[in-house]
Amino acid sequence: MSLWRRLVARLRTVGDLVGFFVRQNRLFFVPMLLVLLAAGVLLMLTGGLSYVAPFVYTLF
Repeated sequence: MSLWRRLVARLRTVGDLVGFFVRQNRLFFVPMLLVLLAAGVLLMLTGGLSYVAPFVYTLF
């Protein structure tokens, strides 16, 4: 159950960030946040394997 709570807490944080950007009319930050979130999920699912690194480097 601890893993589930951590996941919910992280998703709540992302939701709070998106909500803040929308309320402040800073919608140009939302795509950047989504790309960073996708890169983080990719690294988390693959365990940071070396064959994923070149794709992450091209993003930044």
